[in-house]
Amino acid sequence: MRIAVLALGSRGDVYPLTALAAELARRGHEIRMGASPNLVDLPRRLGLDAVPVGWDQQRMMQSEQGREWVTTTDLDLFLRRSHESYQEHGDRFGEEAIALSEGCAAIVCAVVSEQWATALAEARDVPLVAYDLTPARPNDVVPHPLVTPDPLPDAAANRASYVQYARRAWRYRRDQVFRFRRRLGLAPMPPRPATLRRPLELQGYSPTLVPGVTWDAYRPIVGDLRLTPADLHRVGMSTLDPELVRWLEAGEPPALITFGSTHMPDPAALLADIGRVCRCLGVRGLVVTGWGLAGVDPAATPELRVLPYVDYDLVLPRCAMVVHHGSATITAAGVRAGIPTMVCSSFADQPFWGRQLERLGAGVHVRFTELSEEVLRAGMIRLTAEPLRRRAAELGERMRAEPHGTPVAADAVDSYLAAA
Repeated sequence: MRIAVLALGSRGDVYPLTALAAELARRGHEIRMGASPNLVDLPRRLGLDAVPVGWDQQRMMQSEQGREWVTTTDLDLFLRRSHESYQEHGDRFGEEAIALSEGCAAIVCAVVSEQWATALAEARDVPLVAYDLTPARPNDVVPHPLVTPDPLPDAAANRASYVQYARRAWRYRRDQVFRFRRRLGLAPMPPRPATLRRPLELQGYSPTLVPGVTWDAYRPIVGDLRLTPADLHRVGMSTLDPELVRWLEAGEPPALITFGSTHMPDPAALLADIGRVCRCLGVRGLVVTGWGLAGVDPAATPELRVLPYVDYDLVLPRCAMVVHHGSATITAAGVRAGIPTMVCSSFADQPFWGRQLERLGAGVHVRFTELSEEVLRAGMIRLTAEPLRRRAAELGERMRAEPHGTPVAADAVDSYLAAA
């Protein structure tokens, strides 16, 4: 079957859909993939037919507007800044999505491109598969993560948070939705969901991390999507760099510290803070620069090992703790490794994952805007407490017993498409 995959967003959005697309291609599906321009290399290395679409999320997040977007705690400001990006780039992306999905029998998307994918699936009368990194559909247990990171008093309140989010988001999205629907020859207002083919909405997180949430067959909990061992081998990511292995084996397990795409006002100063904290605690530090710390001088902190990228599933089991920004991908990898986590969250679902790890007794959460040398040191000290370390190990054992999420998701997609 010919499947269009709309993988727009940051690495945390594109990487899971790349893993799913590669697995579906191995099963005989013909994949046409559109990925953010700065992230299109990985699917191409996997042999997928991938083209750049949309906008460079890294460049956007590092702009003045993007920096405000990723540090705000105000939902309306977050939605307004998201909408401004959609206004600037959305019409072009809509045209790219139309071309990409021409002749396809199904569409796969994540949340960043769902408003376009939903209309395309309706116009082309094809099945839609959506991927949720966090619980993003109404349920009794977890409120909408962008409304609040903490459970509300009762099931009704949790469900109402999704209505609240939808109404607030619609104010910003409706004009662009109307334009795109008219471009497809559809009525401007989307029809009631009950009148459409029901999409498959993959729940891409572990039940260990979000216990108590149950869904029906159209919302299977599949676990986080990551490259399978076979695909890691294909792109040369199945083994660690020998030099890194030597460093890891030369001393005690280190703390891995990364802030992903979070904007750093002063990367050099933050790296110096990290170096001082690690020296104070007697902990070796492995710093992964990502986008936020890109360009720092590793020679300025020779006591730290500084790398642009590592495969978290390979490295984290060799670490004593992890400090990160709270993306769904590295959150899952850290818990799966059985090590305690400090989340320094900025925006979107990051506060939810930080608070969730605190509730589960396996982590510490602070807002990135509150991060300082003292806060980092205090948080890392808390990660050494035996009850927290024991709880992290217990959760890691549970997660490692779960099946790999990518084949489970591909099974669900195959079953859904066969019945469509």
